Amino acid sequence: MVTVNVKSATGDVATVKELLIEGLKEERKRIEFALERTNSLIKTYEEKYGISTTAFIEKFRKGEIEENDETFDWWAETKLANVLQEKINTIEDIEICQ
Repeated sequence: MVTVNVKSATGDVATVKELLIEGLKEERKRIEFALERTNSLIKTYEEKYGISTTAFIEKFRKGEIEENDETFDWWAETKLANVLQEKINTIEDIEICQ
């Protein structure tokens, strides 16, 4: 949990807190949209190759799957999905206090 304490020089702490909360909500929406797009691409690769992403990553790391533009993109989308999910988790862990 990350705690953010809000102070305001103007004394309008409630407005500042509200702005921070709304900003985090909007950022989360953007990240979720990107994650949905990334997950859709990953699903397309899984359907095309007939294996799960978990199995793909394991075989890719072992060199059992040829590295080409498409398999590299699949790997990259998987990495991106992990980063995006971590950002969502971070946002969920933020507590804003006065």
